[in-house]
Amino acid sequence: MGHTMVIAVPPADLDRLDALVNAHKTAETRWQATAEQQAGLLDLRGPALREARARIRGERDRLREAGTHQVTRWRALAPALRAELDALGLLREWEPVPGGAQQAGQNLGGTGPHGGSGLTGRLCVTLPDALGVPLVRGTYWTNLPHLQALEAWTECWGTGTAAIRAVPAEALEERARTAAQITTTGAVLRRALHRTVNRTPRT
Repeated sequence: MGHTMVIAVPPADLDRLDALVNAHKTAETRWQATAEQQAGLLDLRGPALREARARIRGERDRLREAGTHQVTRWRALAPALRAELDALGLLREWEPVPGGAQQAGQNLGGTGPHGGSGLTGRLCVTLPDALGVPLVRGTYWTNLPHLQALEAWTECWGTGTAAIRAVPAEALEERARTAAQITTTGAVLRRALHRTVNRTPRT
């Protein structure tokens, strides 16, 4: 089905990601031209031509799935994102997010889609279920205890400038520690983006 997300990112990282994708598109175009020439497509007709084209498409798709041709943003991000999800322990089965629940990328304590110093670029990416489901569900369920703790804190101490001024320093530190344990979908994707555009090119 796909999970479309819009994440605030450093514009330089976004430019480098798009340059990487464009380079892979160019490489795939060259590969396909070579494959078609080697298959002698210009000399084929009818079933033989259809079979050759299907074989080339199948090999192209295999190379995309293997990560050799990273011709979209999500394909370029996939290796690093999978590594981030694995490091966070999110690559497993999760219960669905309850209907009407606050989405993982909009949790209290996160920067939100427009916050964060220097995050003026907008990464729009549609992730396949294999990556989008553990990202969304995993961050929701692992964040839930911390969100509940923040809600309890707010019920105890209140909100607003006047109320916060009256809160003991120890309680404010407790809230900061709890908020720091929240991992948003945006934070995970930004780390994956950073790893992707700063990795050592394959030789």
